[in-house]
Amino acid sequence: MLDVGCSPAAILMLATSLAAQATDPIVRAGFGDGWETRWEEVQLDQRVNRFEPIREDGRPVLRVESDGSASALSYMLELAPETVGAISWSWKVESAIGHDRSEREKAGDDYAARFFVIFDDEPFSRGARAICYVWAGAEPVRATFRNPYISEVATIVLQSGDDRAGVWITEERDVLADYVAAFDERPERITGVAVMVDTDDTGTHATAWFGEVRVWPREAADGN
Repeated sequence: MLDVGCSPAAILMLATSLAAQATDPIVRAGFGDGWETRWEEVQLDQRVNRFEPIREDGRPVLRVESDGSASALSYMLELAPETVGAISWSWKVESAIGHDRSEREKAGDDYAARFFVIFDDEPFSRGARAICYVWAGAEPVRATFRNPYISEVATIVLQSGDDRAGVWITEERDVLADYVAAFDERPERITGVAVMVDTDDTGTHATAWFGEVRVWPREAADGN
């Protein structure tokens, strides 16, 4: 309870502090000191990607290089979906993977950058539901379709082609709304996020960068 003897300036400072706390993310998963204790590599092919934490423009980011390889870094969570308003992250690609293929078929299922939101205890296993946001080569932005390997993974195209290659882009998604649209029901929980680059199906090369992942509370997202 506020002391009625507080000055107007003190009350304003307290109100400003409380407002800032209300909009703080509930999870911040970055790539600064100690990042490797929280992020875990998931090998998806005999050849794995190279994950390198670097600093760019004064902030820690992750550089991922893929050369005919596929692996991901996952960050496990345990969140009630109704408490999550949005998940945001930033990413950049050197270039999109060539578009002379169908990204909806197994032979073309490679992307310059992927960002997963996971809804199961065993990510990347058959039957494990996830939403995979991608930087595509040819599929149009806002296209949505199921992964050709795991039908329980819904792919949503956020960026496509090379028009914005080399530029940092910040994404923010209402993952609960995306899940309901993809699966026609509400998820029971959110169990993790993951970043990935894969070139194993096309035998190509790709480089991407990822910035800090933030999970925002529902109240903060609703107030934006």
